[in-house]
Amino acid sequence: MTTFTASVAASSDDAQESAGTVLIDGTNLNANSATQISAVRFQNVTIPPGSTINSAYITVNITSTTYDDPAATIRGNGEANPATFTTATNHLTDRDKTSASVAWNGTGLGSGAENTPSLVTLVEEIIAIPGWESGNAMAFYFTGSATSSLRFNSYDNGSGIPSITIDYTAPTGGSQPRRTMHQFRQRRI
Repeated sequence: MTTFTASVAASSDDAQESAGTVLIDGTNLNANSATQISAVRFQNVTIPPGSTINSAYITVNITSTTYDDPAATIRGNGEANPATFTTATNHLTDRDKTSASVAWNGTGLGSGAENTPSLVTLVEEIIAIPGWESGNAMAFYFTGSATSSLRFNSYDNGSGIPSITIDYTAPTGGSQPRRTMHQFRQRRI
């Protein structure tokens, strides 16, 4: 097993959208209502296609006990190598997303570092997208609900930056050598 870890590495690698307006340079990310989506993107994810994902989660730094009651849905990006975020209207809403989702529900989690629930199903779906290869970027979206109260530090906060941890087992190389064309000819009888 191998463990991959990375933090958000640029201001435009996390973003927040509220009622269609996207910000990429705020100090916090929110998922406090059904019209709020926050997103994080991790660069250079070195997980080979076909790997077995043993565990996966994102660590965020919740800003205070006022915003520590998530009732959010987390989805992955539905592209093999998503680009960094922009401030275009509805940019996060309009991005392709995984069909799998993970519910994050909690009450009184407290401020400071907190891990999301398991994101194994999202990471498995992402690395199965045609075109996925080791070194691509990977992005995730936190969509709030009417009862959600979730706020965490962004890259521009300068500390407590969101990070991802994925434990995986790379596929084996296989025991058969590559076949050449002459090996596929049928014998004439």
